Amino acid sequence: MEVKRLLATFFILLLVSSLVSAETYTLPGTTPDGKPYNNIGILGEVMVDLNVTVVNTAPFPKFVVVNPRYDFHVIRLSGNEGMTSYRSNGTSYHIPSNLEMTSLNYYIGFWLMPYETVVVNFRIPYNNSYLLRMRDYKSACGDSSRLTDITYNGSDNYTGHIVTADKLSPLGCGVIYPQLVNTPLILSVKSMFPLDDGYIRVLSYRGTVTFRLTNAPNKAGVFNTFFAVSIPIIFQGAKMYGFTPNYTMTYREYMDEFVWKYRGLKPPERHQVQTQSLLATSNLFQLSNTLLTGVKVGSPVVKPPKEAGINFPVWIIFLGNSVEIRYHVEWNAGG
Repeated sequence: MEVKRLLATFFILLLVSSLVSAETYTLPGTTPDGKPYNNIGILGEVMVDLNVTVVNTAPFPKFVVVNPRYDFHVIRLSGNEGMTSYRSNGTSYHIPSNLEMTSLNYYIGFWLMPYETVVVNFRIPYNNSYLLRMRDYKSACGDSSRLTDITYNGSDNYTGHIVTADKLSPLGCGVIYPQLVNTPLILSVKSMFPLDDGYIRVLSYRGTVTFRLTNAPNKAGVFNTFFAVSIPIIFQGAKMYGFTPNYTMTYREYMDEFVWKYRGLKPPERHQVQTQSLLATSNLFQLSNTLLTGVKVGSPVVKPPKEAGINFPVWIIFLGNSVEIRYHVEWNAGG
């Protein structure tokens, strides 16, 4: 009798355990740790690692306040001036070191001695990444036929909800093509370092940007996505190079050529506009010349900032789980 009671209790505990471990992902929604993704599950995160050279031309010390969105480390003899951060359950935590040297008036930053030139490393790390708001994918029939939630009760056990329409027609609802789901952020030296001080000067910066894209609800490994993304950050006036993987095309090629040819449609006629390429080289996506033309339709609504220009990089992505895009950036005050 005691054995039967024990077995029954064990079964109930197993059942409760399986219910507790179930995870539901709404589309759009957020991951269990609070990271937002769009209606096709794309989560965009940006990590930055920059070495910035700054100089204090004053004959007295200066204290520079740091944006806490960045970890920082002052590269000089002591080696113990800086701050690190991490995120847990949607909350960011910061750990400054040597508060006697990294705080003033209860603000966090670092000291520059008279006439001192120093390199400071600024980082947005993997464990406290900058979260991009990705644009939703648009369908001609709205949400019809789209999965709006997926619940996992185990690695091979999942259920979901598909939005249905009450109409018998149409039988189909458009064809998937890689819509652009983000626009680039523009960073200038002034916006990055709004130093209201004539003595502090930024001489140069160089580093790496990593753009991580994750198909957040795809724990089962069966929900593939097809979309386009642009470069996440444009550093105005800086050299950007070493794209890994190389970008598929420029924004102008995407808008003026690729979208129309991929869909077998004729682009609207317009006057040629001469523009200067932001980047010297590109890896143009190979298009088929056998696609048929058809009825004219509108191009996707994408409005990048005017200062972004028109030839920033774009990647066409077929994504199962995750991918990382990485590139280098370099800027000098002398040009």
